[in-house]
Amino acid sequence: MKTPIRLSSLSRSQPILKPLLTPLHPSTTSLQSRTFFGLFRRKALEDSKGVPLSVAELLEKQPTLPSSSQSSIAKATQLKRGDLSSSSIFQDDHPSTSPQEYDYDDGPGSSKTPSPILQQTGQNRIAILKQGGLYPTSPSFMAKYKIRQIKRRGRLTPTLQKMQTEREHLCKSHNFKTSLKKLGPLARQIAGKPLEHALVQMRYSPKQAAKEVLKHLVQAKNEAVFTKGFDPEQTYIAQAWVGRGTPDREPLPRARGRINILVRPYTSISVILKENKTLERLAKQKEEKKLRQKVWVPLANRPIYGQHQYYQW
Repeated sequence: MKTPIRLSSLSRSQPILKPLLTPLHPSTTSLQSRTFFGLFRRKALEDSKGVPLSVAELLEKQPTLPSSSQSSIAKATQLKRGDLSSSSIFQDDHPSTSPQEYDYDDGPGSSKTPSPILQQTGQNRIAILKQGGLYPTSPSFMAKYKIRQIKRRGRLTPTLQKMQTEREHLCKSHNFKTSLKKLGPLARQIAGKPLEHALVQMRYSPKQAAKEVLKHLVQAKNEAVFTKGFDPEQTYIAQAWVGRGTPDREPLPRARGRINILVRPYTSISVILKENKTLERLAKQKEEKKLRQKVWVPLANRPIYGQHQYYQW
């Protein structure tokens, strides 16, 4: 009775599939081989002593050169850098150029002569930018920047004229533990009033949020004076508005084991401080607009047509 052969023992003893490709040279090792569990499995390259090669060693290795008969054919068909193939349609218009005619930068270790800018600057990035006039602090860069800013034949827009002649300061407060309904009336109360008048209003206001608004106005006043040179006597609050902040949620126990969510609102206030020069300009513009209006007349100065004693419909 013959003993059945197991597939597992057969795969251990001898391979079922043989390699399709055999190496051309006995010294060359094949990169792929057939196994039972994998059709192609890549093997690690090793040296003569059996030590695996690293990536740097593999890159340093040079490929095996073909035979003398094949090398002459390969040299004849090999394209040079910057050259065109013999079958190219642009061969007649653009003749082949030797690689020496092109100025390639092969890195710091290249034997080619660097450009004059690199010779003067010595591969320094900031020095290269300054030499080419591209560094922000160089005079040529600032000159080009000023030229780009000149538009409309050097005429400034009304907004730019206001920014050059009039100063303003924006100051936003932190979030107060109050609501929009309580802080909104205080913002409308101080909007459009002189800064000193607004401070007095918040100092004697019975509202609880007025204390926080007073601290914020004092901070805005100090910032405007020390950073932009405002005169407190010649400063007024041009705009004042409130903004909603992130609320705080707390659990609120109720009857029968229920829990509600109690929302604690937080609100901030923002003010814009301006000088009295702005008020003078606005008053002057309003007066000029009033003078430009035409005089109202009760009846237009034109002929009257179609006047009848009775209705025409």
